[in-house]
Amino acid sequence: MPNVTVKRDIAATPAQVWAVLADFPNISQWNSGVKASHATSEAIEGVGATRRCDISPVGALEETITGWAPQKEMKVSIDEAKRIPIKRGEVTFSLGEAAETTPMTLSYDFTPNGGPLSGVVAAFLKPQLKRGFGGFLADLETAAQAQQV
Repeated sequence: MPNVTVKRDIAATPAQVWAVLADFPNISQWNSGVKASHATSEAIEGVGATRRCDISPVGALEETITGWAPQKEMKVSIDEAKRIPIKRGEVTFSLGEAAETTPMTLSYDFTPNGGPLSGVVAAFLKPQLKRGFGGFLADLETAAQAQQV
């Protein structure tokens, strides 16, 4: 399974970063790559919570939290992807320990569409995903800095 990993030292505390990530259904309020998002389960946080994200410019994702360790790690499964060249994936958000900043790692394992050409599709997608996830972490930093925890 192909992987894309990006890292960033976020100028906010782990509690601030976690407050943003833990507001699972409302990712569209701060992530510039998501046009709209909403919960699709009663649970809005923790393992089993689900959401739908309409992504920019087109496409949608159905996601489920599969791992939850407050202020340390969250795992999110992409259960279904519509109108994008990915079948499914799993993203892991890992927060390092620090006082004033948060070392953040985003690791994304994905299965591309394309059947026998999936390796070519993955090679094409990796630089785009890396750029997109870099933007995600920049947006996360801005949102985390606004948190009062």
